[in-house]
Amino acid sequence: MLIHCVTLTFKESASAAQIETFRDALAALPDQADFPLRICQGRDLGERPTNADYAIVAEFESTEDFYTYLKHPAHLALPQDHIESVQSVQFLVDEQG
Repeated sequence: MLIHCVTLTFKESASAAQIETFRDALAALPDQADFPLRICQGRDLGERPTNADYAIVAEFESTEDFYTYLKHPAHLALPQDHIESVQSVQFLVDEQG
């Protein structure tokens, strides 16, 4: 299994509606993919001033599925004009965790 973790910071001008649209588009991705995909996402709780604004964790059954996802039209269509910065990391886990 491949885990894809993303943190992002929104531009100060990002509205609540834009963030909600982003969230909804992400939530719709698993139904649009032709491979197994699980996504967990949410806004930062604000407990530390250095945290990013938002986090996404996506689980893929294989590395090939991850690369297919990166090129998938629904992924490429995610609204990004209100995002300031993005960082990500990917790692592999076996079935025992």
